[in-house]
Amino acid sequence: MSIPFRLKCALGLLPTADQLDAKWDKLIKMRDDLDEMERSAELKQFEDLKNLIESSDFLHKKREIESLQFFGSHEEKLLKEFKSLAGSYAIKNYHKILGSDRLSRLQNILSGHAFKRFVELQKVVESVEFGSRRDGLKKKEYVKTPDYPILKEFNQLRKSRDITFWRKFSGSQSYLSYLKTIESKDLKRFGDLKSETSSMEFKDKIAYLKDKKRFLKSEQYKDILSFNAINKGMFMADYRKLKKARELDFFEKWEIAFEANFTEKKLDSKHWQPENWMAYRTAGISFSQKDEMQGFNGEKNIELNNKTLSIWAKKEKIKGTVWDPAVGLLPKQYEYSSGILNSAASFRLKEGIIEAKVRFKKDSSITSAFTLTGESAFPQIDLFRSTKNGVGLGIVEHQGGKSSKYFRLGGLNDEYYHIFRLEISGNQLVWKINGSEVYSNSVSLKEPMFIHMLTTLHGEVNEHLLPHRFEIDWIRSFSKKS
Repeated sequence: MSIPFRLKCALGLLPTADQLDAKWDKLIKMRDDLDEMERSAELKQFEDLKNLIESSDFLHKKREIESLQFFGSHEEKLLKEFKSLAGSYAIKNYHKILGSDRLSRLQNILSGHAFKRFVELQKVVESVEFGSRRDGLKKKEYVKTPDYPILKEFNQLRKSRDITFWRKFSGSQSYLSYLKTIESKDLKRFGDLKSETSSMEFKDKIAYLKDKKRFLKSEQYKDILSFNAINKGMFMADYRKLKKARELDFFEKWEIAFEANFTEKKLDSKHWQPENWMAYRTAGISFSQKDEMQGFNGEKNIELNNKTLSIWAKKEKIKGTVWDPAVGLLPKQYEYSSGILNSAASFRLKEGIIEAKVRFKKDSSITSAFTLTGESAFPQIDLFRSTKNGVGLGIVEHQGGKSSKYFRLGGLNDEYYHIFRLEISGNQLVWKINGSEVYSNSVSLKEPMFIHMLTTLHGEVNEHLLPHRFEIDWIRSFSKKS
């Protein structure tokens, strides 16, 4: 893998850390935008409308509205019944008589004195007694009786125009039909139908049934329009674009397990301890190895500024402790100070991804390193370790001696930040720099490992390079989603 990587460096094809940062920031924004969209009222409205218009009830109602027609409808049947009754002889005759002068005249006659007198006289002259008195008498004799004037008055009234009209009209077929119709079921039904079919509600229903575009005026169609407006709008276009973005597939498989951006003004003691974990756990203090020239100075050599954490190596006298394998821990006066940090109390990983954006100067006497260690001293995984000409990375399985699982690379420009990445999958480890694979190997990790970041001094220190700053812009770790 080293040759292609070196070739990329030589040809200027390796993306810069800043370019990768911009790409990550864009990816995070895409992810956050997608998350925000998926929690938005707009998407909920879209999904609610989609579920609504695709529901069986909605589709049934839509088909029902579209299938409606006037012909064969209940309303058409009512109109036909109404027209049939309106065209019948009885109803037509009823309305003809009802609004006629003849009925008015008849009513006037019936309520008049002459008709009442006629009825009185009719009862008299048509009685048996009145007839028996007349029988056997000659006309000359009858005209002298009291009955004659009564009969004469009766005959005069009977021949009058009003009584003649009454007798003729009241006995006519049309008037008899009128009287029969007044209390009939047909007339009542006709009146009910006339009231119903002349109402605005009924007329609106007829217009609705005859309207071929009635569905376009329905509430269901309004729901479809609302759905289409959102579906074809910019919001859903942006949402689908983000949903289909292959870059975001990363977040389908991975989640951020640990992230440090160093935006605080001072060291976050919940996440970082300014000690060598192994030394602090066993001896209660940080100590330096016998071949190291620096003493560790706690938080004094740790600086947070401008969203960057810096570990400083300085020329200054400090009291420290050295580990001498022959005699153990000894106090020592050092000419140089440095810093160390570990994440043992807050973050460990056994599988996943860890990466850091860092910058440091290369030198044979100054080593800056980012390592992963566990409760056991070995194996130790170097995400990177600065060397005279570049960096080393790989697996250290034993104390001292050269590791066969280690790789050294030169040619990196130490004026710039670089992003070192380690991917751990089972026993397989892959190292990348600025997104390009550099090295791979395998090791059996039996426990989760935590971060150690430090700068150490060795041999004859190049003091003109001091103070030396090991800068860490950010650290991220990802774990697979279960």
